[in-house]
Amino acid sequence: MTQECDHLKTKPLGQTNQEIMKDIKRANDEIKGLMQSARRLEHLYIDLRKSNEILQENHKKVKKHHELLIEQHTKVRKSNELLQEDHRKVTKEMEIKMISEQDTVPWNIRARNKEMFKTWKDNDDKMFIKTRAAEHVLKCIKENSCVTITASSGVGKTATLRHVALQMVKEGYDVLVVTEPCDIVKYNNPNKKTLFVFDDLCGNFSVDLSDIKRWDPVMKNIKMILEKKKKKMLAACRLQVYQDEKFKSLSVFKSCVSNLLSENICLTKTEKQSLAELYLKSKALEITGYYNLYDCFPLLCKLYHDHPKLNITDFFQNPFTVYEAEVHKFFEKGHHAKYCALALCVIFNNKLKEEILTDEVNEETRTIIENTCEACRLDRGTSRLVLQDELDSLTHTFIKKEQNMYKILHDKIFDFLAKIYGTKIIDCLIQNADSGLIKERFLLERKDDMDQFITIIPQKYHHLYIQRMVDDWSKGKLQDVFSNINMKIPHFRQKYLFYLNTLDMSYQRQLANICDDNDDNNNLYYVHYDTAILHCCDIGDISLVQWCCNQGVNVNRCSYYGGSSVIIACKYGHKEIVKMLLDRGADYNKCDYHDESPVMKACEHGHTEIVKMLLDIGADYNKCDDDGQSPVMKACKHGHTEIVKMLLDIGADYNECDDDGQSPVMKACEHGHTEIVKMLLDRGADYNKCDYGVSHL
Repeated sequence: MTQECDHLKTKPLGQTNQEIMKDIKRANDEIKGLMQSARRLEHLYIDLRKSNEILQENHKKVKKHHELLIEQHTKVRKSNELLQEDHRKVTKEMEIKMISEQDTVPWNIRARNKEMFKTWKDNDDKMFIKTRAAEHVLKCIKENSCVTITASSGVGKTATLRHVALQMVKEGYDVLVVTEPCDIVKYNNPNKKTLFVFDDLCGNFSVDLSDIKRWDPVMKNIKMILEKKKKKMLAACRLQVYQDEKFKSLSVFKSCVSNLLSENICLTKTEKQSLAELYLKSKALEITGYYNLYDCFPLLCKLYHDHPKLNITDFFQNPFTVYEAEVHKFFEKGHHAKYCALALCVIFNNKLKEEILTDEVNEETRTIIENTCEACRLDRGTSRLVLQDELDSLTHTFIKKEQNMYKILHDKIFDFLAKIYGTKIIDCLIQNADSGLIKERFLLERKDDMDQFITIIPQKYHHLYIQRMVDDWSKGKLQDVFSNINMKIPHFRQKYLFYLNTLDMSYQRQLANICDDNDDNNNLYYVHYDTAILHCCDIGDISLVQWCCNQGVNVNRCSYYGGSSVIIACKYGHKEIVKMLLDRGADYNKCDYHDESPVMKACEHGHTEIVKMLLDIGADYNKCDDDGQSPVMKACKHGHTEIVKMLLDIGADYNECDDDGQSPVMKACEHGHTEIVKMLLDRGADYNKCDYGVSHL
């Protein structure tokens, strides 16, 4: 507008008024337009400012919302982290649970046990009479980690064991029936309450040394398992087996014993009456006077229940005579095939496999069957299928069939039959019977404490019997030869050695160096002696050990589990044999599989003279076993004061601890050997040394 005014000032005067007015008007119009534009701009500015204020307000809201979103995102992220942590924990817990619930028992064994328990329960529900013995055993197993049920055959050990096992299932225990000691270690689940059940412990007639030795490698582990509150073991054992001297080594089964024949838990008159009424029904009244004739009254009730055609009074007065008459009747009436079928069960020691009668067999087995047929007045060529038919016909009277094996109905009836056939066809049995039957069912001389179903061999068959034992030896059956019940008798061993010395020298040397052919050699859990000298050292017969040495045997040869001749002799305290072996160059520092040396064995078992003998020739008295236990520690633990003094005098370390952190003084304190504790303290033993925080006090 200033420019317009300046223009008017300079405009020539010649312009007309009209033109001037037009210019002024035009200028005014432009001024108005500019003012309108200014007002519009002002309005626009106001609007923009308002919009800006609104935008700023919205920005504040958005910013606040963004902050809330960030805060929520932080919370969500933290929640996610917590969830991930919880997931990890749950996953770990699930893994632990899956591991703990993972079955340590093979599916086929589990299936067999399940089927077995069903049979047990059916029989228990129908035919078991609750007795004070059963209540006592149940109470004992609830309060103790191991219970052994013992009694003679037919008293009810197995029925009681099964009843108690079923009750423990109700208590939440996983009940496992085991047949091998190593199964306890293999099937143990640390996270489960488990009851291991073991029937017919160490043989069902006499002590089977091989059965006892099966426990040696795993006994330490089993004891550790049983220390846990969740683990228990229930076993049944024949009384004559339990009372055998060799059984003492299985100390775990001595901790709590229920003898079904003991005065406090034997069957009462009321209980026997209940049994008779359950099994004999209306005939129960006929035998009230015979309740106490035999310990095996429960078995007699069951047997008569299954064979009610027998004369009840004769049967309960003398069951052996009844069975003897039945067997004799087969022979007298010409049922020689039946007679022979039962004889085969005895010949094969109650383990007659079906395949022996149906499949191809080796020449030795075929000859055994033919010889048995001939002894029973049958043609040697009698078909094995005929004999199988006869066994099937005797099912439920004499025979039962388990897992394709023919067996006599009950161990007691097998006792009867072994005695009957041991009298009737003794020469056939001596020459052909299973070596397991030979070793435990025959004696050359009568003994005061012998089982009534042992067969005494007539004088004219003594040579035949000894020759049979030599034949078994030559076939590598050393375990059966040296665990023969006759070998416990010094006079028989002299007779046996006399016979050995009549043999050709080369044959004697061959016998002395034969190794046992037992298939369990490759089983880490099985210990047995595989040479004659190892067996002789165990028995403790000096003459037999000397005979072995004279045949040039290796005195340092060990059993599969590392036990040498000198270790075995040291363990059992056979001083003269130890000296003989040492004179022959036996290694007195050679250890067994557990790193236990001869001097350690002697210290543990308290054989003072043997310890002195070994120390005098320089035996290592500080060598520890695989648990870190030294000879002095073993002697302290078992309270052998004189041996402890002997070791300390020679310089044994009295402060060295084992793998559990226990020192010799602690072992002596733990087992209450006061004189040894005083001796150790007088020598300066560290009385503050602890096993992981537990003091001697």
